[in-house]
Amino acid sequence: MEDNPKEKNKKVRKQSVNSFWPLKVFVMAVALSLCFSIVSEFILGSAGIIVAVVIIVVFVAIAIITDMIGVAITACNKEPFVAMASKKVRGAKESLALIRNADKVASLCADVIGDVCGILSGAAGASIVAKILLNSDNASLSILIASLITALIAGITIFGKALGKRCAINNCNGIILRVGKFLSIFGYGSGQKKN
Repeated sequence: MEDNPKEKNKKVRKQSVNSFWPLKVFVMAVALSLCFSIVSEFILGSAGIIVAVVIIVVFVAIAIITDMIGVAITACNKEPFVAMASKKVRGAKESLALIRNADKVASLCADVIGDVCGILSGAAGASIVAKILLNSDNASLSILIASLITALIAGITIFGKALGKRCAINNCNGIILRVGKFLSIFGYGSGQKKN
């Protein structure tokens, strides 16, 4: 049995929209990286080490949280959200809209936002290293401190993401419902079509 022309056109449109997704991801990554980088450089330029550490913590936390959302959306099952949406649970419609676009949401959260924040936390760490190097006369000690700071940032980020992944897989529905509730504040998903 052949698809009717309307269904065929729908599939072609969906495929053409999906073929542009990698390009959209690239543009979003460059734009986010540029914005975050300008803001962090502006703040870090005149800030002390404590402010740089706070910025690193913020970027690492964002990277871990968005990675958790990316993993949770891929592990999520849509049936509980269909039931919640029928009972008009706040955030359920938004969660369904996210689940219908799970590949894009996972890519945006884990790859774009998570990786950009990971890179920028490294840049903020480099800013701390530069401040330490300027105030130190001992070259070998400076190299050791720089290496330790870089390793510590990488270790904390990887450790946090590993813990987050386990939490995301075990609590995927709860995490996505919380994200849906947050998005419901902005009206995301209210115009999405039902499957």
